[in-house]
Amino acid sequence: MIRTRLDAVPAIRKDYPTASDTFLIGDAAQTARLFDSVNPARGSRKDGRDEWTGRLTFDESLARFRDGDPALVPASDAYLTKLTDRALISRRWQIVPAVAGGAPNVAAALAGHPLAMRRRQRLQSDQAPLAIIVDVASSAGISTENLKKRGAAVLALVRMLSATRAVSLYVGVSVTCGHLRGDRQQDATHVFTRCDTAPLDLARLAHMLGHPSTARRLYYGAAYEAEGAPTSDGNLYWPYREGPIAIRTHAHEILSRAIPDACESLYIGAAHISDPAISDPGKWLDDMMTQHGGAPVTEAA
Repeated sequence: MIRTRLDAVPAIRKDYPTASDTFLIGDAAQTARLFDSVNPARGSRKDGRDEWTGRLTFDESLARFRDGDPALVPASDAYLTKLTDRALISRRWQIVPAVAGGAPNVAAALAGHPLAMRRRQRLQSDQAPLAIIVDVASSAGISTENLKKRGAAVLALVRMLSATRAVSLYVGVSVTCGHLRGDRQQDATHVFTRCDTAPLDLARLAHMLGHPSTARRLYYGAAYEAEGAPTSDGNLYWPYREGPIAIRTHAHEILSRAIPDACESLYIGAAHISDPAISDPGKWLDDMMTQHGGAPVTEAA
């Protein structure tokens, strides 16, 4: 993992002059090693199964993070089918030379050219690449089932957007650890995984986006460990102890400093009680695709 500590952006420092951001960014293999390094005595790792974490232990969730769990994919497929039926994805095609395809190119074959077949290929939008940043943290009162509904909708959105333009994808959490005091009590910790998008690893993403143990055991445990929290863990707060509004308002400015390909970003903030992706994920997904299906986005979702 690449670990970076920076002063908080001016919009945050205006109210909290000593606030800083700690970023831990890595690919899936690096993140798995980070999770595996969490102290076995830490509360988020040693506690047993409970409803709040979807009845998975830390190690069971880590195994699914590594190997994937496709349980949420059918729910995502259902959203995808509805939106595809509404033709929100532009289906532009071109015929390209290929080694294998549906029709021969006789002239190329006679000339001995290796690309002697033709096949149809979907054209992507010529928009600049889009960084999708998903925070899987959530308010403590949100149930497992509601997080799974939200996760299925977010997975469908990622699949839809990746079909219309080049995307990169980061999944993780932004939090403030409750044990921090004095000049550090408004510091934020951001732990994010750079996910494969070509192709999308659906089984892994289904677990990362939709199962509460991903955040509530793995990412929270990694944040506690990174900040040297007591093994009892303690409380977690929204970043800068400011509620969800500060990070949603300034997400691009904050996170693009540590995510180099976030020239244009779509930020999907942590789930909260009044979150439209919780109350009506189908409508939220429909609205998101109507608004952002191919257009550059730099504001919070």
